[in-house]
Amino acid sequence: VAAPYILVAAIAAAVDYATLRLARRVAGDDVAWWALLCSAVSWSMGSGVMRPLVNSAETALTAIALVYWPWRRPARAARLPDARGSLLTALCFAALSCIVRPTSAALWLCAGLVLLANQPRRRCVSRSIRIVGAAAAVGAVAVAAMAAVDRVGYGRWVFPPYQFYLFNVHEGLATWFGESPPLYHAYVSMPILFAAMLPFVVHGVYTAYRTQSVTCEPAAVALGAAVLFSLAGHMEYRFLYPLLPIGHMYAAVSIASLAGPLLPPPPPAAAQPPKPPKRPRWPARRVVLYLLLTSLPPALYLNLVHQRGVVDVMAHLRRGAQAGAVTSIGFLMPCHSTPYYSHLHADIPMWFLSCEPPLARSDRASHYWEADDFEQHPADFVREIFAPPAEGEHPPASRHRRRRQRRARPSHLVLYDGMVRRIDRQLAALGYEESARFFNTHFSGDTRRAGDVV
Repeated sequence: VAAPYILVAAIAAAVDYATLRLARRVAGDDVAWWALLCSAVSWSMGSGVMRPLVNSAETALTAIALVYWPWRRPARAARLPDARGSLLTALCFAALSCIVRPTSAALWLCAGLVLLANQPRRRCVSRSIRIVGAAAAVGAVAVAAMAAVDRVGYGRWVFPPYQFYLFNVHEGLATWFGESPPLYHAYVSMPILFAAMLPFVVHGVYTAYRTQSVTCEPAAVALGAAVLFSLAGHMEYRFLYPLLPIGHMYAAVSIASLAGPLLPPPPPAAAQPPKPPKRPRWPARRVVLYLLLTSLPPALYLNLVHQRGVVDVMAHLRRGAQAGAVTSIGFLMPCHSTPYYSHLHADIPMWFLSCEPPLARSDRASHYWEADDFEQHPADFVREIFAPPAEGEHPPASRHRRRRQRRARPSHLVLYDGMVRRIDRQLAALGYEESARFFNTHFSGDTRRAGDVV
């Protein structure tokens, strides 16, 4: 049970360290330590990237690639150690991020265009050809490696990015999971991701542009990627996780310009007289306190309190399965509401309501999914799926047929409290009674997930 948590903790730590390295390369130590603090206390990092989602791995790979990317140094920027990047290393990590999640290519397309646009005029064509050639070579190797791994895993030749394109773009089925307005990332995703740091992010980009002391290339890449991501019909704020290192770096640029360095500077050499420190507009301690008070409470609440019931119930069922009291489990909830075998670690049958999307646009109107059927007609659904089959009746040949699958009654059912109140009579008639109740959340944006977990 602890292994996934250790893995995502390592991924989040890699993002924090990469943010420190990125800010140090681009803006120097004073900004770097503020960037590390912003990343470490960010509620998006503590509650979002810390979840075992593919977006977390994509964010870590993207952050490492950003560290090695050859950013242009403005004319007024201070000379920094280790300021040179490694395009080949950056391309390798960028390719891995695209393999993990194909939409990451939008960010690297923007980064490549910015890099090509800012090439010096001298030998511009030859430099651009080398950049494009290196990207093509790394991309070809990455595609070949991905194809070989998928050939071993699937037992046949497949190309998942093409299937990703067919489903989401050609068939337009991404909106099956919800349709988002065009400016969703602007007024929903960004405020959620950066919360109280968002004013610092905006001010940091403005400061970098006005003073020309820090390159604005990462900001241009993040803006271009956000625009491309906004072209999709379905959007979620977690899709912008890879932009967190860039945002935290510019928040640090703003804070360093307002409050000075986070750590005291090293003592000067004996031969050099100490320079009088600049008087900061804001005391650094107050900025640290502001970041802690606006970031840690929501992160702690979301990690320790909000929606904890769906995890607590699995711990209860695991103990019951180990004692032999739980022999089978059915989840009458919206699909994927709880962890599954990763938290149970017991060889007992379990099932949950299906929610597979249609595979073709023409099937949208007639597509059947159990979770929706259960929500619309819970009493009839429960009565029918647990009824014994009539004599001579055969089960449906496919679970995608428009009919309810009959199931053997499990020893335990898991539901949300709001649904229990709707079908309490049917559950009692089937011989079920409440054995445990777990607090889940104080609020829920989804009425299907209202109340405790029972």
